[in-house]
Amino acid sequence: VVAVLSWSVKSAASFQQYTNLYHRTFLPRSFIRRQMSSSSSGSGDGGIYYNDFDGYGTSNNNNSGGEGGENDDDDEYIDTDTLGDWRTFRMNLAESGVASASLTRTKAKPKAISKENEQVLRSQSTQLADEFINGVWAHATSTPEVGGLVVRMPLEVEMFRNYQHSRMGQKLRSLLGEETADNTSMAKRYFTAQKMVQNQMETIAQHAQDGVVDGNQLDEGSQELLSLYLDNQATWQEVCLVIDHDADAGTASTVVLNRPMAFKLTENLAKLVLEGSYANSRSSSSSSSSNNSGSIGGVSSSNMPSLDRFVEAFGEECAVYVGGPDQQGETALLLHGFGDLPGAREIVPGSKLYQGGWMAAVQGVLDGRYQPLEFRFFVGKHTYTDKLLDLGVVLGQWQPVAAARTLALKQCISLPKPLFHEVMDLCGGELKQISTMESRKRDDIVLGSSTTTELDPNDDIFGEDDLIDELDELDFFDDEPLDL
Repeated sequence: VVAVLSWSVKSAASFQQYTNLYHRTFLPRSFIRRQMSSSSSGSGDGGIYYNDFDGYGTSNNNNSGGEGGENDDDDEYIDTDTLGDWRTFRMNLAESGVASASLTRTKAKPKAISKENEQVLRSQSTQLADEFINGVWAHATSTPEVGGLVVRMPLEVEMFRNYQHSRMGQKLRSLLGEETADNTSMAKRYFTAQKMVQNQMETIAQHAQDGVVDGNQLDEGSQELLSLYLDNQATWQEVCLVIDHDADAGTASTVVLNRPMAFKLTENLAKLVLEGSYANSRSSSSSSSSNNSGSIGGVSSSNMPSLDRFVEAFGEECAVYVGGPDQQGETALLLHGFGDLPGAREIVPGSKLYQGGWMAAVQGVLDGRYQPLEFRFFVGKHTYTDKLLDLGVVLGQWQPVAAARTLALKQCISLPKPLFHEVMDLCGGELKQISTMESRKRDDIVLGSSTTTELDPNDDIFGEDDLIDELDELDFFDDEPLDL
């Protein structure tokens, strides 16, 4: 088993060759050729219409023709802002087992995922702990949504879900049996993929010279697997909060909830959180604050506390996270659950998740009205263009999850059960089984009663669930199969 691989591409020509190969295998030709033309206004294929209860829909090209005319579009449009607490309503549907294209069928969920995690949360915030214990929930959905989560899937799961557009995924299905693959249990899919990855990585390691693997020495299948492996390792078990998602523009932003950076503030770290890594970030932020008050990089310096007061309030106890690799030079995102905090705004109506309100947060902590660990700071984020987050979902990399706000607000500080497993177990069903299989790779997790079931690879746990290929509905790919 290979723990770490350094992959060196020895020339610009070979790098270009690999890039072309990667595009040909992982992002097929029509996707590259079209370059997601639907993101351009006024032309292309039109934006993708997202109906949360139906999953991915058809293109919304604003044509008024066809059967029913434009009145049909009006009938299908739902303004979620008028539905009140519609997320709770949808959660109740999922809990009751009502069928819906965007809700994953689940079995009965345990009342307590981790008593140890609950104790840790209570030591940080009694109020949030009570809300968590009395009303935490999560369920899978088909599309990312602001205020919801996206969870990085294991490589074994990604390969099976992406079988129509991946050489290694097709090889996995061949091992499972083309005619019976969809009816095999998740355990059998997972363990078969795990063994296949292990064998393939051992083969790749044989090409290493002085700890370096030359991509030119690998066949196309090995190059694809190594690319998938390295990408999966870079985002391993990330649980991300979606803070922006524009289906028409094809853009999205997320912050990683479970990558802690520090729990105390030094002066340099305080500067990083307040001003970003660039010296001029505060002035540039001020110029855009009128349109993005409270957002990353959009906070006016007049609404920011002084460095001394920030350190005074949060110096001894402050939860700072690496939100992602992008825009780390900008002001951090301040996330909390206080809707009455002056200067704060809800990231999306109904979520009860709020960002901003720096001055009031500092003053509230100094006055003793709030505890420092009732606030979370995220440096950087993941940014997506050209609908790449949605593409990551349908390629099996990310699983969208609707969840109670407490899962985004609770700190990830020395959790006995990692947030990844907590969210997956709460979702139940197939995701809970994936969590259990992933936990078997580690010996440092408090499993608890909810995840100690022994797994038989031949158990037919999810045979009735059909695997739907949403990529065809999105028109991202050609109909012709890959050349193997």
